[in-house]
Amino acid sequence: MKTILVTGSTDGIGLETALELANCGHAVVLHGRNAEKAQRARDAIRQAVPGAVLHTAHADLANLDAVALMAQDLTARLPRLDALINNAGVYMTERRISKAGFEMTLAVNYIAHFLLTVLLLPLLKKSPEPRVATVSSIAHTRGQIDFNNMNGERHFDAYRAYANSKLADALFANELARREPWLASNSLHPGVIDTKLLHTGFSAKGDSVAVGARTSVYLATSPEAKGISEKYFDNCVAVQPAPMALDRKLAEALWRWTENAVRPWLPA
Repeated sequence: MKTILVTGSTDGIGLETALELANCGHAVVLHGRNAEKAQRARDAIRQAVPGAVLHTAHADLANLDAVALMAQDLTARLPRLDALINNAGVYMTERRISKAGFEMTLAVNYIAHFLLTVLLLPLLKKSPEPRVATVSSIAHTRGQIDFNNMNGERHFDAYRAYANSKLADALFANELARREPWLASNSLHPGVIDTKLLHTGFSAKGDSVAVGARTSVYLATSPEAKGISEKYFDNCVAVQPAPMALDRKLAEALWRWTENAVRPWLPA
């Protein structure tokens, strides 16, 4: 039995991912924006899988104080963490700024997951085979990293902000794999899935959440994925991402920028 944390597991792809993991007999840490949402997800999964081993955790990912507190709480509560699925995501139709001063799309989709992952590294290190799967998107192919406009301060476009955050996720997953070779770190495209985010950002319909959960579950649990790292997956297969996602210098520069941005929440 693996212990696996899924961010954004109160609805959509995240809830389905958590349900599939519970069905496979794994212990799942359900993350929600608040305690009530996490508890509702727990109740729903327990109804579907009566014997499921479920934990809850909550933090508004737009609030880095809350992210740091959640990481601290999980480190105190769990003996180890075998896999982290960085799944939560938003699509903001207008520019909003988080409490810490970051554009909200980047704050939730990327910066919060960077901080959470770094803070949970000691817990992941206690696992014999730790894995991190970060949900990117095919939209990363349209993204760019402009260090002079990270927070949309010069210009903001909703789709571009989303694409940029997903490129950041792919770059982060690759750089994490290089910096922490003891764990397997990969990113993935979940598919075009029928979720609130798809409706908000693209006014479109897509595949089922079961399709959307498949690759995350595969990367977190499959024996076939053991030891595979620094890859980008689509439909459980490693595929070629956009050339920019493979730019090591860009990944290093982004890591430095982000590390500096979250420094107040990192241990001294």
